[in-house]
Amino acid sequence: MASPKLNLALNKNAEEIIALAAKKMGTSKRNIISLALAEILKNSYDKRFVDSLSSEITTSVSTASTISEQVQAKLEGIERHGYSRRVFFGLLISDYFLHNQDKFRIDQDDPDEKDSPKGHIEITLDQGTKEKIMSYAEENAMTVSSLFSHYILNEEINIDSFEISEKAFLNLILSKSVKKVLDNKAKSTNRTYRFYLNLVAEQITRNIST
Repeated sequence: MASPKLNLALNKNAEEIIALAAKKMGTSKRNIISLALAEILKNSYDKRFVDSLSSEITTSVSTASTISEQVQAKLEGIERHGYSRRVFFGLLISDYFLHNQDKFRIDQDDPDEKDSPKGHIEITLDQGTKEKIMSYAEENAMTVSSLFSHYILNEEINIDSFEISEKAFLNLILSKSVKKVLDNKAKSTNRTYRFYLNLVAEQITRNIST
């Protein structure tokens, strides 16, 4: 069975932010949209709020994104206040990126990133942590690598230790730009990048559990 699709009417500027963020992270626009949807679906939206978005945001770019069946079920259960699904979620996603442009750091261009190959990294982490991250990524139709890339580039890592009760291995594919940021952040905390990736994993599991 083919994965469900979410058709969207996006704001032109928001679509450009999505494209630039995808390039920066070395991933697809689908993964960037999935990252946003995971945050958007944590909240509820009343008619007054959506009407205000409709009056402020022009949606002129059509796109489609693959979603999971779990996300599809969530979308069908949300009150859209008379808006089509295409416009309702297009407005919410556009608003998310227009207000979080700084968070995705798309203005920090890396001249060495153009057409550079992605790098494979294997890390050892706790089996339970791995299962939580894998399940979250599958449920929200995003790759694990894009989730890690997002956290490395854009999220604060406030955890400074981790435990491994049962050893597991996780393979990540990171762009040169993401790998450079990872190396710099690991060095700034006097840790190896593999240790730092475990801290990222722990931060992800803490955030997705709240």
